[in-house]
Amino acid sequence: MSDEDKKTPFVLALLTLAFLGLAAAFTWGRSSAPVAPPIPAPPVPKPTTVRISAGQLMKSGGDTSGLACYTCHDQANPPEVKYDAEHRVILPKEHSDLIASMKNCDTCHLTKPVKLEYAGDGSVIIPKAHEDWLIVSHGRNDRNVNCYNCHNPQQLDQLVTRDGTKLRLDQATLLCASCHGTTYRDWQAGVHGRTNGFWDRKLGGITRQECTSCHDPHHPTFPQLIPLPGPHRLHREAAAETTNPP
Repeated sequence: MSDEDKKTPFVLALLTLAFLGLAAAFTWGRSSAPVAPPIPAPPVPKPTTVRISAGQLMKSGGDTSGLACYTCHDQANPPEVKYDAEHRVILPKEHSDLIASMKNCDTCHLTKPVKLEYAGDGSVIIPKAHEDWLIVSHGRNDRNVNCYNCHNPQQLDQLVTRDGTKLRLDQATLLCASCHGTTYRDWQAGVHGRTNGFWDRKLGGITRQECTSCHDPHHPTFPQLIPLPGPHRLHREAAAETTNPP
């Protein structure tokens, strides 16, 4: 046997011991390393629309007293629409309660119940983050900001189209269709908006949410929302701040 043949088993033994040592060190290092806590699952948004339309409120048997315009207004004297210096409609302060009541707060506020605060005169205080609720901005360049373009001045709890067709409050989708025909046809086909129910009609029917169940008719553009963080351990602190603000 040559010297080279004699050295081969020795070299293999050394390599085996070296690899066993590395494996042991690696295993020990993993077992002694701190284990990251489990990543909390991000809250799942509730499958509800962002608004409660007048139609939904009526069908649910909810409190519709805020829709009874003539509890406060005199039918013989239609209220005057007032504008600010930038020609934006000035919403009456007493309407802030109605605006807040038509919102589904828990669609976005998932962990803590929302508690409304009221001013000394009894009117609801709109949170600063939601001041855009009080802005009327409908139409390109805000050209459709006259209340009586949609509301009948002689019958405030009634809607009216440009051609004079009278509609109930729970027929708001037909009012939207009178101007947004293309979008309405997409809505009918299920391309636009939200449809609940079954793809397979044998299992059940479908329900298409109304336009005003998602869009605020006075400010239809969706506000920007803070997206939830992705399911990654590095985002754990961000997730906690988002779902549990101070």
